[in-house]
Amino acid sequence: MNTYSKVISIAIVTSLLFSCTSNINKHQENANQTKDTVVSTPKENFPKGQVIDKIVCKNNTSQSYALYLPSTYSNDKLYPVVYAFDAHGTGKLPVANYKDLAEKYGYIIAGSNNSKNGNAWEESEHIAAELFMDVQNRLSINTARVYLLGFSGGARVVNGIAIENGAIAGVICCGAAAPGTNSTHPRNNYTWLGIAGLEDFNYTEMRKYDMVDLAGHNVKHGLITFDGKHEWCPKQVMDEAFWWLELCEMRNNKSSINDTMVKRRITLDIKQIEKYMQSKQFFNAYNLCKKTINFYDGLYDLSYCFKTFKTLQTNDDVDKGLKDEDTLWAKEDKLKNYYVTGFQSNDFERWKKEIGSLNQKIKTEKNKNDVQSYKRVLGYLSLAAYMQCSGALKQNAIPAAEYFCKVYVLIDPTNSEAYYFTAIVNAKEGKANEAINALNGAVKNGFKDLPRLQNEIAFDAIRNSDDYRNVLKQINEQ
Repeated sequence: MNTYSKVISIAIVTSLLFSCTSNINKHQENANQTKDTVVSTPKENFPKGQVIDKIVCKNNTSQSYALYLPSTYSNDKLYPVVYAFDAHGTGKLPVANYKDLAEKYGYIIAGSNNSKNGNAWEESEHIAAELFMDVQNRLSINTARVYLLGFSGGARVVNGIAIENGAIAGVICCGAAAPGTNSTHPRNNYTWLGIAGLEDFNYTEMRKYDMVDLAGHNVKHGLITFDGKHEWCPKQVMDEAFWWLELCEMRNNKSSINDTMVKRRITLDIKQIEKYMQSKQFFNAYNLCKKTINFYDGLYDLSYCFKTFKTLQTNDDVDKGLKDEDTLWAKEDKLKNYYVTGFQSNDFERWKKEIGSLNQKIKTEKNKNDVQSYKRVLGYLSLAAYMQCSGALKQNAIPAAEYFCKVYVLIDPTNSEAYYFTAIVNAKEGKANEAINALNGAVKNGFKDLPRLQNEIAFDAIRNSDDYRNVLKQINEQ
């Protein structure tokens, strides 16, 4: 078996998943103990209406989180809280992105600076527990309204925690769905909402999780899509997710129902359904009907939506749309499997041909759904290349890492990670100039993780050079 065949044994996608067995009752007991503790713990005063980049946990100074308190925050009231988990442990990112929504809806939002891809499941659980304890001990939390929000690997973490932790009221999963735990006994008293970009390589996973995996479970669930790739969604899309949490609370607590706001927002959806029906965009009308019923069931008179949805269920265009989706997803899976075999051999010319062909299809294909599918395949290959580069470097298989880096840059020429890995390979091979050039490429494409760069021992040989210092300067100026 050659070096490349050995490295391909590294899991490409499933490495983002976690494996463990946990005791649900244990988590419920811990949650109840936390609630009892919160009651008697004096609350602290933090700045309101501004993002705090780093708050160190009192009981574990190695852990920290970013925080936003709405300007109306007072220790005399209880507030819902959203704990955010970024895939790269950048808690400030989701907190800063969605602070306006926290302000609008009156939520506390705290983003972990420790939870990130690559952590073992037990470590992820520990990080979450430390975060929950610290925030609940220091702030005025409504423990009946604790929500989790995660992106990519962070979404897998929060879904796994929500499944097993009885104190979690709801979870929002962005860019990934499968939970980071192998629990076979999911709870049935929480809500799940997925958010996926139409070009996200995990889009089909998200759709299937919502449509198939949660079917038959007594879990309130839904899926929001947007025009985008594998990324935190725009603020206006996340607004729908916060509104979903509000609607779920209204169902649980009738005294909190805001009839005026419900009517105003559902009216916009109904008008859009009517427009779709008038323009004979029946498949779009079907999907929006389904979503509207899911959001507002039990909170508004949905007679029109139910009647329209029932009619559309037997509509030929809707039937064709559903079948076309199934066909497209099967074709997409087949393409992923075909392309990924390229990692099994040292054949860069094949990659140049295949990626060139894929990019050409993206440029020339007229069917929007097909274009989105091709982009999802390309995104999947980018992730696969990342995993291969990372795995080869961990094994110190430098020739294989060099090959995978070339493929990575070819597949995703604007991805900073492709150039960063290339820089490490060049540095390990003693190619100082090439390493600096690759680092400049990484910075040009958005690399800004200064601690990671400074802690990489492969760069020790070039650290005292003016070119290296210039790289640091560029990152600091971003």
